[in-house]
Amino acid sequence: MNISDFSFDHGIFALILITPLFLKHWISARKAKLTKQTQDRLVDSLVRDGFNNWCRVYVARAPHFSKSHTLIEFEARGVLVNLQDQVRLIAEFPSGERLDKTYPKENLRLRWIGKKWPASSSLAWIAIGSDEDKLMLSADTAFNALQSSEATADMCLRIDTEFRLPDNARSEFALEKNPVSLTVVLAFFLLLTFALVDGVALNKYKLLATATMQFGFPILGLPALMLCVFPVYRLLARAKVPAKESLTLSLLVSIALCLAYVPAIKRIDQLLSDTGFQSFAYRLEKKASLEPLSSGPPRIDYAGRKEYWAQFNEGSIHHFDLVHGPLGLWQLDHSEPDQKMRQFYEERRKEKKALHN
Repeated sequence: MNISDFSFDHGIFALILITPLFLKHWISARKAKLTKQTQDRLVDSLVRDGFNNWCRVYVARAPHFSKSHTLIEFEARGVLVNLQDQVRLIAEFPSGERLDKTYPKENLRLRWIGKKWPASSSLAWIAIGSDEDKLMLSADTAFNALQSSEATADMCLRIDTEFRLPDNARSEFALEKNPVSLTVVLAFFLLLTFALVDGVALNKYKLLATATMQFGFPILGLPALMLCVFPVYRLLARAKVPAKESLTLSLLVSIALCLAYVPAIKRIDQLLSDTGFQSFAYRLEKKASLEPLSSGPPRIDYAGRKEYWAQFNEGSIHHFDLVHGPLGLWQLDHSEPDQKMRQFYEERRKEKKALHN
């Protein structure tokens, strides 16, 4: 089996967890760019016609807004024109369908929706019009979603000065002001720091892959850590953390747990080992593969360092320091072999450079 610290595998699992967030951001950015061009044309047309009391808005129809699986909150970017006795909404959907509606100010029927999960994970919304034909609007703040609530609340009062906003309409949730969300954020950074510092810099032992490990304790721990998304999300939801922030923090903590998992079990196995590190004899085989002379330790494969091992005769004996603990892991002290290989390749580089000169 190849030498591996399994951090790469855990990074793949972490990437799988966070991919939906990146996918959502990419799709949203692409759609925003396309709809922005249409919105700019609408604004230019209004300016030419002498209208100056207008604001940019996101638009969504009720069926789209009620979807639980939509990646993008809005359907189009439009313009809301504030006239003397009425409000005019103009937008054009990606399909080419044009929306041009007017609402009398005495019957706007505004309703504050706010940030409603799952239809709106980052934007604050209002509803306008009758229940049978309502539209969802949110102030267009470009990519600055943090100002969505305040901007949408201000837009409400511009078109209807008597509209009563909820007390928390202009406020945004602050992670640092909620003790549960703050604790989860701190836990994320602590786990990430441990994974990077101990897993990469401090621990000189590298995990050796074994045949039983592929379906054993180290690998089976990953699904359990991924399932931590659900209890963490439930904890945050009970603490009245908004849905979007709860989901994001839950995913981040699960990713941090995955990254810290292998460094943690390596340290635990080292501390619980009765014998500590021991020297084991290995015989060099073909293709830079080393087979243990005693039963127990796994094979060591240096397939990526064939040039270094080619200087030794096949069948030559080499010793390696390994740690084996009660968790069943085999860990190699790779500091000395790595130093020798670095020196070897550095000398080869100098020799090649001298030949060229």
